[in-house]
Amino acid sequence: MNVFRAYCRSAIIPLFLVAAGCGEPVDPRVAALQKQFVLATAPSGERTVSSIRNEFLESEDSSPAPAEIDVVIRGRINAGELPPWESGKTAFVLTDATGHSEGDGHDPHTCPFCSRKIEDYVVQVSFRDAAGKLIEIDSREAFGLQEQQLLVITGKARIEDKVLKVDATGLYFVKPGVAPNSADEPSEEAIDNPGQ
Repeated sequence: MNVFRAYCRSAIIPLFLVAAGCGEPVDPRVAALQKQFVLATAPSGERTVSSIRNEFLESEDSSPAPAEIDVVIRGRINAGELPPWESGKTAFVLTDATGHSEGDGHDPHTCPFCSRKIEDYVVQVSFRDAAGKLIEIDSREAFGLQEQQLLVITGKARIEDKVLKVDATGLYFVKPGVAPNSADEPSEEAIDNPGQ
């Protein structure tokens, strides 16, 4: 009888520990990246991708365009019909989520107006180490990201080969139904239409 009890304990205790959250350990590199880049509160000062591009490309008084600028961009991980990920790297394509009256649900890739000039709505986002090297951990593993996920990115923007690129300094996960710059309060639309 004691052998049976000992066997049951040896089988049940490890099962309990796994069920209680003592499963796979977190890669220390992933934990460090999340600590460095994930923001607890939504940053303010969001700008559209097109307004940032215009700051680089259109100079009113013929002064030279800035080399880089600090930006805050609200967008979805979305590259239209292409995959948004740079496999094995902390880099992905983000599409502006601030357009038209549809709010966060607007998709410039399928909009008949926006899709004509899609470069005004997309940005290449990358996360770099202290030496400026692209971090070689897949974004999906590093931050648990998914396609179509809504984020706010902070970082240093630049134009390179007519493409807007951002070296990210922060990443904020937008909660569903939260309006831009609302301090995590649900939008009126989310209150009127719960579950959407």
